[in-house]
Amino acid sequence: MACALTRIVRTIFKFSLVSIFLVQSCLASPQLDLPPISSTQRYNNAGYGLLSSTQSSINSPGNQYDVQNQNFGFSTARPSQNPSTPGVFPVSSTFRGINPDINNNGYPNVNYGNGGNPSSTLRPYDETNRDDRIDINNDPNFRRNDPNFARNDPSYAGANPYDFNRGVNTNSIDDRFHQVNLQQVRDFLLKADDQASKECTNNVAAQWNFETDVNDGTQHAALDAQQRYTLFQRGLWEAAQQVPRGAIRDYATFRQLRLLSIIGPSALPPDQLDRYNRLINDMLAVYNTAEICAYNEPFKCGLHLQPELQFVMSHSRDWDELQHVWTEWRRNTGRRVRDLYEQLVDLTNQAARLNNFTDASAYWMFPYETVNMRQDVEEVWEQVKPLYELLHAYVRRRLREAYGPERISRSAPIPAHVLGDMWGQSWSGIVPFTLPYPGKTLVDVTPEMAQQGYTPLTIFQLAEEFFVSMNMSAMPPDFWALSVLDQPADRHVHCQPSAWDFCNRHDYRIKMCTHVDMKDLVTAHHEMAHIEYFLAYRNQPKVFRDGANPGFHEAIGEAIALAVASPRHLQTLGLVQKSVDDTAHDTNYLFTQAMDKLAFLPFALVMDRWRWDVFTGDVRKEQYNCHWWRLREQYQGIKPPVLRSELDFDPGSKYHIPANIPYIRYFVSTILQFQIYRALCERTGQFIPGDPSRPLHKCDIYRNPEAGRILTRIMERGSSVPWTQVLQETIGEGRLNGEALRDYFRPLEDWLRSENLRTGEYLGWSYDGDYCKFSIETAGLQVYGGFYNAAHRHFDVTSFVTLLLASFLTTVVMMRWR
Repeated sequence: MACALTRIVRTIFKFSLVSIFLVQSCLASPQLDLPPISSTQRYNNAGYGLLSSTQSSINSPGNQYDVQNQNFGFSTARPSQNPSTPGVFPVSSTFRGINPDINNNGYPNVNYGNGGNPSSTLRPYDETNRDDRIDINNDPNFRRNDPNFARNDPSYAGANPYDFNRGVNTNSIDDRFHQVNLQQVRDFLLKADDQASKECTNNVAAQWNFETDVNDGTQHAALDAQQRYTLFQRGLWEAAQQVPRGAIRDYATFRQLRLLSIIGPSALPPDQLDRYNRLINDMLAVYNTAEICAYNEPFKCGLHLQPELQFVMSHSRDWDELQHVWTEWRRNTGRRVRDLYEQLVDLTNQAARLNNFTDASAYWMFPYETVNMRQDVEEVWEQVKPLYELLHAYVRRRLREAYGPERISRSAPIPAHVLGDMWGQSWSGIVPFTLPYPGKTLVDVTPEMAQQGYTPLTIFQLAEEFFVSMNMSAMPPDFWALSVLDQPADRHVHCQPSAWDFCNRHDYRIKMCTHVDMKDLVTAHHEMAHIEYFLAYRNQPKVFRDGANPGFHEAIGEAIALAVASPRHLQTLGLVQKSVDDTAHDTNYLFTQAMDKLAFLPFALVMDRWRWDVFTGDVRKEQYNCHWWRLREQYQGIKPPVLRSELDFDPGSKYHIPANIPYIRYFVSTILQFQIYRALCERTGQFIPGDPSRPLHKCDIYRNPEAGRILTRIMERGSSVPWTQVLQETIGEGRLNGEALRDYFRPLEDWLRSENLRTGEYLGWSYDGDYCKFSIETAGLQVYGGFYNAAHRHFDVTSFVTLLLASFLTTVVMMRWR
């Protein structure tokens, strides 16, 4: 008996010590157990998930690509173009050239002079290793491709290094072969361009029919059209792969072949492409159907992101309600797609390698045509960061006043759930109670628009007049006949505003369920700017009919929006009747712009900085979530409201992650829009640096032909040359530059600096504890002002006695059952 009691006491004592140790571990300040970010940076673009049904194998009957005859067949019929079907629009009211049965599918029979196999008489072509690089030992024409040759040789002084044909002796046997081959390649590109345009037209028409009349029939037709277009792209890619680009001395031809040789995920084998699409579809199905229950109302469920949850995040000031919505959304989205995303990463990297990139990060950066893209965006962020820190400090103070210092620390990162948005990417939702001058209302011309009898049609007519006033193009007749500018009463339409290029050089449309308000007035000008871009580069080959880089289209649209939304322009239109030209109104206006555009920049950078690290392998799968929060804290100065773990997958709560859509384009477009806007205003004399009477934010390019001329020059090149060249030739800047954004917000920056000095705010943020744990025993604890709420508990004598008693009872029960 004594031995038994001794054993019981020893067991209780050991169990108590273990329990005390565990409790102390849980209640102590959490320690960071995240490995440091790798210092290795790889400066090594942008595939959209194809939301399509199961792809038929390219090797199945009817889908074979004939390498010898450059022929490609399809087993999938085109969607019906019958104009009598309700809601199905014709491709154009005037075009007659599209025929579902196109001879040879647009592929020319390219004969390279050797039975169909690509070769070059100028450069050796290694078929085994597919190496068409220059052989500097055997190529007598090598020095003509040396960019320094044109500068160093007196015979070539002032020559364009890209003019590969300059000075060529046309009597040379090699050069006569080169001219023959070049002409064959150009014929190939011409016919492929024609077919690509027609295939694109049919695909876009099917997508338009679905978006403007959502039903099962149009959906299936859109999926079939997308599948057909994907197969066509792969066939064209395989044809372009067989042309030895090293033999091409004409820059435009070389660039077309280079762009055609990159098709993203479509390069995957059919079974892997099908798996890739299914992974994205499965993740988006989770995202689009995710719903949660209301805070403190367990039976009020079925709340979706739009409109319920976004409304709560932007309008509620209840800390606990915001935390509930924030946490539940991530539990029902990101956490459920983590395993699928890990598989998607492998396939995305595989597709990148098939496109001759080392990994997907290099592929996503490819359209920016710089080996230092990662470094470039970091340098731009460092230019903008001082202004962001001023805004961050001011907003943190106003939030601390609203929620209390026990929840918002004076120097810590801001909890992410109180910034007025589900992801903290835009802070516009908290503008109403953070305005610098609350007594001065923001300009809103919605009531005046209603009073003056505006309609969706008159809004777009006003937008057209804006561009025509700058001597730019009017909208073509098909635009007004075929666009959907209002919500139809007889069918369901996807109302997301969008501009459409039907790839046939004359059919351009906008789809938008327009409301008569100020927001849609600005949006209409933005969308019509895309149409102006389409019109400007319509004479380029199909492969060049795109923005100079993935951010240019948005940059042009947003530069126009900056001008249209300015109080001065609204006064010119007669929509603002009273004077708003004072410091208070100016500061409030710039503040609202900054809460949207400036606050967005670090989020956009983190979105792809995280994925670059994932794709390169610098971050392992078991580090995904903690690395995400480390970057959010590093760049944005925000933290999660509750402790996170690697069971969570918070990046997956943002649409572009499961959709696998690159995001750095939005960072680029936000910086570029201010560069373009500043150039337009400087050239027209409306902005003079250092002159307070002509600040950048008051510039209005309306009725200024010089601004229209510059815009047209930017847009008409499409993607035919690198974007840095386009920018240099038009506005005199050859790279991204954050100083234009600083110039725009200069009055606000001065005000924020003075205000933060007045209140003694801490600029920046101090790391105040771990936000994410690999282990999960502490995950879910609330974060208050830099401390977890569990850290406020005291391990006193009462707690010790309670714990000891619980341990004793547990041990007795265990011994009894034993």
